[in-house]
Amino acid sequence: MKFATTTGSKLITGLILILAAGVLVAGEKPASYVKPDVDLAVYKRVMVQPLIMDNMEILKPAWEQDNDEEWTPNPENRPMVQEWFMDAMQKELEANGGYTMAGQPADDVIRIEVEILSVTPYVKPGTPFSDGQFEISTLGSGDVMVSAEFRDSKTRELLILAEGERTIGDQYKKLNRDNHIANIKSLFATWGEKVRKALDKAHGK
Repeated sequence: MKFATTTGSKLITGLILILAAGVLVAGEKPASYVKPDVDLAVYKRVMVQPLIMDNMEILKPAWEQDNDEEWTPNPENRPMVQEWFMDAMQKELEANGGYTMAGQPADDVIRIEVEILSVTPYVKPGTPFSDGQFEISTLGSGDVMVSAEFRDSKTRELLILAEGERTIGDQYKKLNRDNHIANIKSLFATWGEKVRKALDKAHGK
């Protein structure tokens, strides 16, 4: 992760590298589990479940481990984040003659359930964006650990399980609410794009 603190034209940049096993990078990475001989081509519609955040943990980054303050999620943000997730998935999956969102199980419907296991913000939630002299910029907003299950909607048989960590945002932006929201929406759109590409590949598109 990169921090940049600016004051006038002065720029001080530091680089902190976090190495972790099983990290999902921007490129393709094998899923944790794929059912042998799974055929996604039989699925023409998609049933996306609401984003699960019930047991989400807020973890401190490595450089805040000596900080005794408790970092907690804001439950008031949950419905808003879940709405962004659903909107992004629907937009990416249905666009340009894609895959209709289904509300009920059926033979041609694949069920997708995504759970956020933990979030590691780069700065403590509620941190002031500026003290009047310095402004904080970060490369992304933090890291998120997710688990995504793809199941047959009728039998609930597990077809694909994908787990791993992703960075929320990939550009330097000032630390503020609008940029955090943009980073989250961008990540959800990326998830939708990846699901769309997998289905398109199965259907020979």
